[in-house]
Amino acid sequence: MKRAASHQEHIDRLNIAVKVDNISVTYDGKPVLLDINLEIPSGAVMALIGPNNAGKTTLLKTILGLIKPHMGKVYIFSRPALTLRNDTAWIPEKSSVDWSFPTTVYDVAVMGSYNRLKLKEKPKKSDKELTLEALEKTGLIDLRKKPIGEISNSHRQRLLIARALVQNPRIYVMDEPFFTADDETSAIVLNIVDDLKKAGKTVIASHHDILTTPAYFDMAALLNVRIIKAGSLNTVFQEEAVKSAYGNKSDFIKILAPEINDAK
Repeated sequence: MKRAASHQEHIDRLNIAVKVDNISVTYDGKPVLLDINLEIPSGAVMALIGPNNAGKTTLLKTILGLIKPHMGKVYIFSRPALTLRNDTAWIPEKSSVDWSFPTTVYDVAVMGSYNRLKLKEKPKKSDKELTLEALEKTGLIDLRKKPIGEISNSHRQRLLIARALVQNPRIYVMDEPFFTADDETSAIVLNIVDDLKKAGKTVIASHHDILTTPAYFDMAALLNVRIIKAGSLNTVFQEEAVKSAYGNKSDFIKILAPEINDAK
């Protein structure tokens, strides 16, 4: 007979927002992710760091259930990921969205409430209030009636975040939220991520620039098809681990060292 989980074991499971268990993904027979094991604590702000074609976006999409792994499983708060889809919000790169679609900034943001609505049900007053609040937080409130095809790239990035805020999940999964972002957008995203962390939410994001990681994140996973190392920044950004991910570039460590020490 299987032993019932103790109360402490239940609490421990809830403390792990995402568990990636021995995931492998292949494209045309070529491994993109291999034997990935990763635990992301609830309330963490974690970066997936690695060179181009390391598998960062593939791992994010696998966590979300958008890509089916060749082997392995993903768990959200100890349950199979696909059973808790409403607990995760996907914030893709803005280039992956069709911005020519004839709709407004407000209409896109309010779509975040659709997961709570029944078939043919319209957004409630509370959903509309949450949408306006999200647009205010992202600096888009004055653009709410504007067609999405007429807003700037930075505003598009913020709009995808606003939509996720309206969804109000426990886990936010972001694909390169700071890539090509202007200074204003980067500051807004940082403030939002800080608010999410204070609210106990979990943020997982791919990130292109290892040097700026300490400014944006409190945990990291070094990835290059396999997980090289994962955990706190001072644990992950060791010379041997960075060389394994990026090759012989120990200058990263010299630059990162003071930033990581300051972040402890």
